[in-house]
Amino acid sequence: MKTIQSLEHANSILKEERAVLVLLKSYNCSVCDAVQVQLTEWLKGRAMLTVLKAQIEDVPEVSGQWTVFTAPNLVLFVDGKEIWRGSRFIRWEELDDVVGCYIDSGKK
Repeated sequence: MKTIQSLEHANSILKEERAVLVLLKSYNCSVCDAVQVQLTEWLKGRAMLTVLKAQIEDVPEVSGQWTVFTAPNLVLFVDGKEIWRGSRFIRWEELDDVVGCYIDSGKK
């Protein structure tokens, strides 16, 4: 999981990679820590995704640009466009379905 340093850094990765999943966290957020652990487990066998993470306090311009009001927040981008978003309590089955539709099958 790469750490986002700035909005420009994130945007450059979104341009380079086909599928990017971004975890936006907040300090002192126990739900954020739990989601990161769940995400690490969920990612096993999903090498087709580039995964980024950021602390929203450290990179506030990301929160503003992507309209993030709460943490944790997972945002899936395919070909630079937001395809899916999950906040607080993530529905992993729903994310599985979206990844299967847009990435595993090669659809756009």
